[in-house]
Amino acid sequence: MTIQEILNQYRSILQGRIDLFINESRPYVLLMAVTLTFVFVGYKVMKAMSDPDEKMGRDALLRPILTLMAITLYIPLVKLLLFDTVDIVSEIVKHGAYRVTGRSPADFEQAFQSGITHVQGTGADGNGVYDLLQVNPFLEFIHIIIYFVASVVGGYILMRQLLMIFIYYILGMFALPFSLIISNERILKSWFFGFLSILLWEPILTIMKVIIVLLPVGNTAFTNVLLSVAFQVIMILMILKVPQFANLLVDPESGNRFSNKAGSVLRGAPGKAYDTAGKIVNKIRGK
Repeated sequence: MTIQEILNQYRSILQGRIDLFINESRPYVLLMAVTLTFVFVGYKVMKAMSDPDEKMGRDALLRPILTLMAITLYIPLVKLLLFDTVDIVSEIVKHGAYRVTGRSPADFEQAFQSGITHVQGTGADGNGVYDLLQVNPFLEFIHIIIYFVASVVGGYILMRQLLMIFIYYILGMFALPFSLIISNERILKSWFFGFLSILLWEPILTIMKVIIVLLPVGNTAFTNVLLSVAFQVIMILMILKVPQFANLLVDPESGNRFSNKAGSVLRGAPGKAYDTAGKIVNKIRGK
């Protein structure tokens, strides 16, 4: 079974069980919401009575009513506003990915794996990556780790997404009544956009895969073969940045934070690893 087939099977199993969990929890969550509603409305009344200039707004009754309705209709609301909406976006992205690459879904995934795990065979001097790495056991061990991570990084993002989807799915049921706590109104907004961001990981990952598949990685011959390893590390790190790319679509503040940190991908581990490897290779050649 492919990773996508396994994840779809897991998702269908968890969906039914988690829906049952939410249905069983709903009466207690409604009771909690009613209790917090009395506290919320009482606070608004006492505040209006103690301050003549303070007026009770419509939200004093409208917010609790909408919250109780959302708890009652929680499953269909989440399905309509989040799951179905992102599924449409995901299908649009996948359709474009298969058309622009000219591949079937299975061939597309295989091409992505081939691209991100590719190792250049020969360089300008006729030596390949493995010829250089075998000189130093430490370099060979590091490259084995890089190859292993490259082989599973796409699946790691999807498996992590699967677990976080259902964590947020359950937490949303409790975020609704807790949003009635005074000065805790933003919890619902944070939950909604956080959930939406996690659901967007899959289409963003597909876009990253399209870029890697379109790059002629297998036909590129770097003069210094270690550059192919550095490029492989960069591709891995960019895949791991998928959650941050998804945040760009739902959190306007994350755009500035991400732009300030984006250069560190090139200045961090890949650059240091490449510099260290280059020094070792130069010493070996100089002997």
